[in-house]
Amino acid sequence: MNNALKKATSFELIGLAFMWFGIVVGSYVSLSERPIYSEMGKIIGGTESVLRPSTYVFLLAIVGFAVFAAIGFRTADLQLSQVSEGALPVFRFTAVGVIVSLVSLAIFAITLFFASFNSFRSNTGIIEQLLGVYLPILLAAAACIFALLAVTVYRKSNNAEEKLDPAQKRAKREAALAFIYPIVGTTIALIIGLIFYQARRENPQVWAWVLILAIVAGSIVAGSIYSARTRALGVKAVARPVRVPGTAALNLNFALVVVYIVIVTIMAFTYGLGAISALDQSYTVYPPVERIAPADADWFFKSMLPAILILALVEVSAYIAVRIRSIVSSK
Repeated sequence: MNNALKKATSFELIGLAFMWFGIVVGSYVSLSERPIYSEMGKIIGGTESVLRPSTYVFLLAIVGFAVFAAIGFRTADLQLSQVSEGALPVFRFTAVGVIVSLVSLAIFAITLFFASFNSFRSNTGIIEQLLGVYLPILLAAAACIFALLAVTVYRKSNNAEEKLDPAQKRAKREAALAFIYPIVGTTIALIIGLIFYQARRENPQVWAWVLILAIVAGSIVAGSIYSARTRALGVKAVARPVRVPGTAALNLNFALVVVYIVIVTIMAFTYGLGAISALDQSYTVYPPVERIAPADADWFFKSMLPAILILALVEVSAYIAVRIRSIVSSK
């Protein structure tokens, strides 16, 4: 396992830690944003605005993970194209990181889309709506497109090959469009749904959903057409890694390690968010003179430190497992 492969693995783990830290910070920021009402129905704390700093903190955390994951993938991909020993396990590990980051971005955009249905107020300004809802969704879609193109069409292994002829360049462009169209179409559909809700102050009715789903279906079909045309040209737009056979025992052990990492990662996020929730006094103190409890040493050792140690277990165990797998595959 050379230094480049070590860096590729480290980028994925740094990205995971960055996303965990960002989501924990975003959760803490959101504590002061939750609106609190008096017995007369007047807001006495928090905000009713759809423009919230926590939205951008969450987005930054996920985009940061996507960037680190893409850098790690491209580094491992280049090593795989150069037939470096032990590159395949690292390549697969970084590919999983990219997939997780893309899924996280999609979940963020869809969650913001549905959450905004009950967030618009009659006095909400257009600038507030654009910056609080529309812009984060567009940025998440742009990050998805960037990450997808960086790890598929414009991979380092493809750039290292000989110069492309016109047919290969055309195939590369159409492969890019095959990825872009579904994301852009889905983003437009989400924005149309938000505009419909903002205009009528009610959830989209059946015909609105027909239009939204039709746009999504059209974008998927367009992507399928371009991907089929890319394949018909007979050009490899994406290099495929060479499969390296392994023993059944080694594969089973690696599968168990993956399951362990997934479960412990979920626990790290759960305990981290739980530690932040423990600071919320909005429902225990009324009127909420001090709605956020101080983050003192007692809270840190009892709530936050265990979550940090669990995250550290994930990072160390994942790095060791990938490194062992890389060393074994090189023999």
